[in-house]
Amino acid sequence: MQAKDIRVKIGRKEILHGVNFRAEPGKVTAIIGPNGSGKSTLLKAMTGEHDYTGEITLNGQDVRALKPWQLAPLRAVLPQAATVAFPYTVTEIVRMGQMGGLSVEDPTLPARALARVDLAGFGPRFYSDLSGGEQQRVQLARVLAQVWEPADDGQPRWLFLDEPVASLDIAHQFTVLDVARDFALAGGGVVVVMHDLNLTAMFADKVTAMHQGRIAASGSPADTITRGLLEDVYGCSIDVSRAPGKGVPFLLPQMRGETGVT
Repeated sequence: MQAKDIRVKIGRKEILHGVNFRAEPGKVTAIIGPNGSGKSTLLKAMTGEHDYTGEITLNGQDVRALKPWQLAPLRAVLPQAATVAFPYTVTEIVRMGQMGGLSVEDPTLPARALARVDLAGFGPRFYSDLSGGEQQRVQLARVLAQVWEPADDGQPRWLFLDEPVASLDIAHQFTVLDVARDFALAGGGVVVVMHDLNLTAMFADKVTAMHQGRIAASGSPADTITRGLLEDVYGCSIDVSRAPGKGVPFLLPQMRGETGVT
């Protein structure tokens, strides 16, 4: 998917200033940046929740030319938070996603999607009775049920995830990001807004860093998650080391402001 010269205004204030962004199927593309940098605004523009100027294409098609029912089987969106006002069961929540996809007739899909996010057996429970982290994983199961097969007839399908691990414990952070990576490895595309830079470095194939509504850097985790980027974008000096063997960058917040490796 590709976004060209994207500008978004909220009220009179321009939030995005001519952003160019690209994500490829088969890869996890993470969007990082400080609070207020435009990460979620860019994601919402790409998923049609914000009006914008510029051009956004998905699988080569202009998204503004596609009807919602045409987009639904191609991409599923996980927002930062979802409010459910009625006493739905967990299975009913997951089926909401399934109804928009191509596997609507599969009665086993909700249970399989729940098992994939470590919620096997939760189907009959009421969504409102779950913890915040469990609800977040139910919502992920919902979007998975919408685009269960990462590719269909050679055409990639897409997951757009806005801070999907923010309310999760470390074990389930890995569960969710394993789901994202497996979806990409199977031929789908994943665009994910992230705050945890160590998890980003572990799971992302490509990182786009945003600052004040513009793209500050884009490339591999090793090329983008650097001490210089942290200083320029986040306004803080933190050492960045490399994991032995793999060379994956990781941060040492305990070494903030001290001289160390890059």
